[in-house]
Amino acid sequence: MTIVVQPNAAEPSLSERHIRILDAAERVFARAGFHAATMQDVAREAGMSPGNLYRYFASKDVLVAGMAERDRSQIAQDFADLCPARGPVLDQLEALGGRLLVEEPRDKAVIALQIWAEAARNPEMARMCASIDGTVMRGLAAAVAEAKRNGELPERLDEQCFLLAISMMADGFLCRRAVDPFFDSALAGQALFAAMRALAQTLLLPEAEARA
Repeated sequence: MTIVVQPNAAEPSLSERHIRILDAAERVFARAGFHAATMQDVAREAGMSPGNLYRYFASKDVLVAGMAERDRSQIAQDFADLCPARGPVLDQLEALGGRLLVEEPRDKAVIALQIWAEAARNPEMARMCASIDGTVMRGLAAAVAEAKRNGELPERLDEQCFLLAISMMADGFLCRRAVDPFFDSALAGQALFAAMRALAQTLLLPEAEARA
């Protein structure tokens, strides 16, 4: 049985040019910040004229929305690809977390921190954050439920507390990686995943509540 978290099937595949522009925008925004960066900066980074860039993305806001939706769609697909036939669910979650948190360029963490800060005052940015968070939490919830069904995780696991705890730890990981250029992401990843496994065995509901 595959753990299903559907990606947005209605989203068209991004062209190579779109991907190149979004990658360039991430690098520019990570270096200069959303407000200081200009569309001309992004065009220069992408190796194209500003006029050509505007054919693909009409503004910085549209660029940011494109980056957020690309990440949301990829995360949804990553969770949809989880499958018990490929081994323990926690092992697959750890591998996925390693790719998203440790192996991705530090620019991704810097961008995430900027988006969170912007979301505190920008309702549209907050909506994009909520969309990504919702995709992650649905994927985690489906994976945890499957792990409980197959006996990998305790039946009494408090799923709500467990999911909240590991999501907050992942957020903290990204914040530290964004602000500390000397952050040892590999070592921190080991600590994070060890804590995830420990919490999976200790965040238990009382027996009476679990039976209810």
